[in-house]
Amino acid sequence: MRKILYVTVISTLAFGCKKKDGDAAAGDKGGADKPAEAANLPALTADPDPGAITAADHAPFESVKFRMLAKRSDHGWPKFEAYNLGTKPIAFLAIYGYAYDKDGKQVARTGTPLSWNGKLAPGGKTDWDIEIGSFKEDQVPASAASYELCYNSIKYDGDANGTDDHARCAEKKDKGK
Repeated sequence: MRKILYVTVISTLAFGCKKKDGDAAAGDKGGADKPAEAANLPALTADPDPGAITAADHAPFESVKFRMLAKRSDHGWPKFEAYNLGTKPIAFLAIYGYAYDKDGKQVARTGTPLSWNGKLAPGGKTDWDIEIGSFKEDQVPASAASYELCYNSIKYDGDANGTDDHARCAEKKDKGK
């Protein structure tokens, strides 16, 4: 009985102390850069399907094309597909997500890259949706209106080492660059 009472009191305190919508907290930016609930973000329009890809020789950082889907992750980021434009199977990508407001100003970047591991055949697309921003701090702000992905590491299937360019996905990145 005492244990049940203790659990009830702790549960009541935990739920009673929860921040209510509209409450201001210390350090809360408020306004447009406030994280939004994924369900409250506007619907997405998927990028057009690129159709059949004819694999060709490409430099490592020109080998992948991302296509945004009309679906969101639990943290509000769009889900994507990746296409291998090159002639070598891809086994690994380190992928960052960027969000921009309606004026093209960057409003978010995922803090930790998604370590995508799989086998992306030449001319093929990923077998499952790419979901970025899985950490709580990676939530999409309500002001986000467009999105881009950037990868700064790629490894081809069978290669001992990958190719890295850590400057490629900088903290601040202009839209379309």
